Amino acid sequence: MFMKKIDEAYLSKKINKLNKKIHRASGQGDENKVWWRKMKLDKLKLKLKKLVGSK
Repeated sequence: MFMKKIDEAYLSKKINKLNKKIHRASGQGDENKVWWRKMKLDKLKLKLKKLVGSK
């Protein structure tokens, strides 16, 4: 089985995509989606911070 390599570029891309989704959902007034995506965004940012800090 092939594992995806999680590096800075990958996490940054995921964070940017999620930011776009949050912006779009808030424009549509879907606060529930915004809330869940912000939770996920915080987790990704924490992962990125750990990854950068460990280098």
